[in-house]
Amino acid sequence: MAAATSTFVTAADAAYGYHLINLLGSLRANSDVFDQVVAYDLGVTEHQRELLDRVGDVEVRTVPAFAPHWNQCFTWKPWIWTHLGSGQHVFYLDAGATLIRSLEPALTAIGERGYFLVSQGGELEDIVPPDYFDLYDLSRDSGARSYVAAGIIGFDTTGSFYERVVVPTYADCMLGRNLGFSADEVSSKNRGLGWVAHPRIRNCSHFRWDQTLLNIHLANEVPDALVADMLQYAGVRSSREHPEQVIWAHRREGDLRYLKRIRYLGSGAWQARLFGAYWQLRWRYKLRGKFLRTETYVMKGKKLLRRASRQSTA
Repeated sequence: MAAATSTFVTAADAAYGYHLINLLGSLRANSDVFDQVVAYDLGVTEHQRELLDRVGDVEVRTVPAFAPHWNQCFTWKPWIWTHLGSGQHVFYLDAGATLIRSLEPALTAIGERGYFLVSQGGELEDIVPPDYFDLYDLSRDSGARSYVAAGIIGFDTTGSFYERVVVPTYADCMLGRNLGFSADEVSSKNRGLGWVAHPRIRNCSHFRWDQTLLNIHLANEVPDALVADMLQYAGVRSSREHPEQVIWAHRREGDLRYLKRIRYLGSGAWQARLFGAYWQLRWRYKLRGKFLRTETYVMKGKKLLRRASRQSTA
């Protein structure tokens, strides 16, 4: 009997295009354990696509307009999960991340129990509207359980977890049940690839689209699922939050350290690596440049003086 094939998959638009390439670099450097690597182009820039096409052994695909709302509220993500067409053991990771260590333990877990999940620390009731508890016959007591990530997930496409949790999540996204925003988050979350002109308001503090639906089905179908440690597999602040940290889930706060280390293909490989070094420095300045500007410390000093003045007159 042939060994199960494994597929690493990720996706990005222009906002995360260079982070996607950096992620692929970290995959090759620290976790080159997959039979296949697939990257979905959700609208990267021309230059980002040129670099992406130069990364060896990566199959680049696009997502078709499979539904009117395909690009809204991450509808495209469960579509990717269910339409890869190859790879029995699948590990999906959002592009805003860097791999620090091997994902071999995660692949082992997928093979043994059919899934790999990572905690997000928050409570389910924070991301599930009250009417969804009724719609899905979800126990109110389950609102206190922790929810898991939708951007860091693995599954066996031939297993029951896939059929009972992943496939229904996609079906519900096709029905538009992932659409909408929490009232206090419309201005900050309704932007980019999936911007909506007239967004629907969901009655919970942090509605999380595909992640909300994924966790509803998980709570109903696999309530005792084993979940990996958040700091080890989804540390946000740095790459050293856990002594055996595997994933640095930095979103757009990463240092792009692997962008210059990739062995790009083609005659312009050295120019691509030179650009990677330049862009890393430019990105680092964008994230940390404020600490090099005098006005940052002047404003901080004025704030401290005002605080001292108020305390002295109190």
